Amino acid sequence: MRLLKGIAAGLIGAWVMVAVPAFAQNAGTPSPKSLELAHKLIEKTHTGDLMQQILPVAIDPLVQKLKIANPGREADVQGLVDKRLLPDFKTALAPMTDAIATTYAELFTEAELEQVLAFYDTPAGAKLITQMPKVMQQTMAKSKAMVPQVIGKVLNDFVAACRGEGLTIPQG
Repeated sequence: MRLLKGIAAGLIGAWVMVAVPAFAQNAGTPSPKSLELAHKLIEKTHTGDLMQQILPVAIDPLVQKLKIANPGREADVQGLVDKRLLPDFKTALAPMTDAIATTYAELFTEAELEQVLAFYDTPAGAKLITQMPKVMQQTMAKSKAMVPQVIGKVLNDFVAACRGEGLTIPQG
């Protein structure tokens, strides 16, 4: 169950990384025009496509553990992953596109969304779109290697500080 929660957290984190490359201010309920522009931005940047590319990488730890737990049935596991898990995840994640559009529309003014869309029509913006899958793959690979070391040190230091203050550290 912990593995599934980790995968879910990873998927959400990846979706956020793909969906929100910058922040701005636009308080209140987004206008229909802002939502329209936000959906155009999602379409132009292929945000949904990027998430679909990240999904197999994010669930790979689960798939590998299932294959190890079922020797000789690796093809059956992969078949279920391909027929059930990936399509079900894709369906479940689809409503997030509307949530991302709403977030963009809440954080950016109409004018800012138009400027961002215009940027993606430039050579640099077009290159950013085409290179984003590679950026995401390399970032995930690098993070996977670095995060345990970084988080482990931070948590160990924090636990030591708690103990230094006489706090009880819960087990488990």
